[in-house]
Amino acid sequence: MSKLAHLDKRVIVYPNYLDNRKTVAQGRRIPKELACEAPNALEILECIQKGLNLEAEAEMKSYPRDWLVPGRVRVKLRNDDGSLCNPDIPTRRELLLKIANLVPRHPGRVNGRPAAVAAAVAKQQEKAGGSGGGSSAQQKKKGKKK
Repeated sequence: MSKLAHLDKRVIVYPNYLDNRKTVAQGRRIPKELACEAPNALEILECIQKGLNLEAEAEMKSYPRDWLVPGRVRVKLRNDDGSLCNPDIPTRRELLLKIANLVPRHPGRVNGRPAAVAAAVAKQQEKAGGSGGGSSAQQKKKGKKK
């Protein structure tokens, strides 16, 4: 038995890996067009367990580059004998792409957005639509007096 045989072989998925608001430098691992808006660890966990039928476990750890986003998910891609748990998902990248496809359809989201974000956007649109354009004094830019 080697020294490393006892280590956990599960794949780790942080929400930043799938967030289309993040840059590659901030941790996004998939193309922005395929990523989803503001995923959280619990949505990711439910999508993995119910949508992909893989063993997964949530942990209350934070991504080192962005410690304000809580949670991570550990996913078991391979059995103990080395065979794939789900033949459709052979790699970590394929797993991330499938999760990013499922998260916007999560029941806790409204129109593919987190419920809180969708409510805030609706409120903003309602406020902007009901104001009637505002007066010209509000639209002018303020600058230095001459």
